[in-house]
Amino acid sequence: MKPILIKGSRLIDPSQDLDTVGDLLIEDGKIKAVGNNLNFPYAEIIDGRGLILCPSFVDVHVHLRDPGQTYKEDIESGSKCAVAGGFTTVVCMPNTQPAIDNPEVAQYVIQRAKEVGLCEVLPAGALTKGRQGKELTDFFALKNAGCVALTDDGSPLMDSRLMEKALKLARQLGLLVMNHCEDDGLARGHINEGYVSSLLGIAHRSPSAEDVLVARDCILSYHTKGRIHIQHLSSKLSVEIIRFFKEKSAPISCEVNPYHLLFEEGELLESGSNAKVNPPLRREEDGQALLEGIKDRTIDCIATDHAPHAKKEKGLLESATPGMIGLQTALPMALELVRRGIINLKRMVEMLSISPAKLLGVERGIKVDAPANLVLFNPDQEWVLNEETNLSKSQNTPLWGKTLKGRVVMTLKDGKIVYKSGA
Repeated sequence: MKPILIKGSRLIDPSQDLDTVGDLLIEDGKIKAVGNNLNFPYAEIIDGRGLILCPSFVDVHVHLRDPGQTYKEDIESGSKCAVAGGFTTVVCMPNTQPAIDNPEVAQYVIQRAKEVGLCEVLPAGALTKGRQGKELTDFFALKNAGCVALTDDGSPLMDSRLMEKALKLARQLGLLVMNHCEDDGLARGHINEGYVSSLLGIAHRSPSAEDVLVARDCILSYHTKGRIHIQHLSSKLSVEIIRFFKEKSAPISCEVNPYHLLFEEGELLESGSNAKVNPPLRREEDGQALLEGIKDRTIDCIATDHAPHAKKEKGLLESATPGMIGLQTALPMALELVRRGIINLKRMVEMLSISPAKLLGVERGIKVDAPANLVLFNPDQEWVLNEETNLSKSQNTPLWGKTLKGRVVMTLKDGKIVYKSGA
């Protein structure tokens, strides 16, 4: 593999408090030198002037629909979306058909990703058999097969006794438990309880459905010392609950999706079912609480919850399947937070790369001898998400056809260029 020398880019690495303009040399899949006025014989020279170079992104929450629903997405198309968005590591959820509740399915996912060869796809194993919430899976076997976390995502584990047992067992094995926190008994509607549900006369999903389960999981984590990761946080009170238990040193982490930060329930009136997600888009005060949570570090990372669906599944609002795609749009959405002055670039990179990497024990950083997992992006380049630029099999997003600002120029995995815009 030919050495690569990236010249004159802005280097950002929050793990080292690095923010400087310089050059970076890659050889044999690793970072060999960082500095100014670097030269290296026979290296491929990349002009990085005006661009930002940082550790590649890590997404702890994606749906690749493989096996079983590959008409929506598969490991190859999902990997293409990931690297186009700057991600070289993604964690795929187990709500596949069959579910990733046994070593064979987990190994299929890992092997297929290796065959595609674009990004690292790490499976999350199902927390319970068949994701039915009744009997725990074989955690040890799933870990040995390569699963990095356990979750029944999309189907919250309602049995508190079983969750307590899961946290204790996962702690012994060093596994992360994730939970989709919406109480099934309270989350029976379609959209947030608010003015839009009243206006449209559509059954709502109360934020209390999220708050109740977040509180339960935080309490169980506090008592068992088992690591719990709260998925797709959306409620103001849930942010406050997590902040409270983090102050008590409970081993809790949480993620937020870009659309919960930048969209509110009113987006449903403009985008219809493409704005339908679970948990639903909420009120302005919930969005503000989430923004405060990323500023004060209550919220650990940004995750896309990339959830592709076919057009036929995104019909009428009430019957539409919830979820939206997000791997290719995560960067421009996160940059919007920077442009609004909510966070700076260093914090943005931390939430997209360093923090989720730490959760998974994945190495990230701009340092000599580290694997060259990097993303080079232009924060000011405008582009449109459409049939030409979209790499997903699905199109379900309110951002379809809209002009976005901020684009990945190049993504490198272990020193290999796995994505180049326009290529």
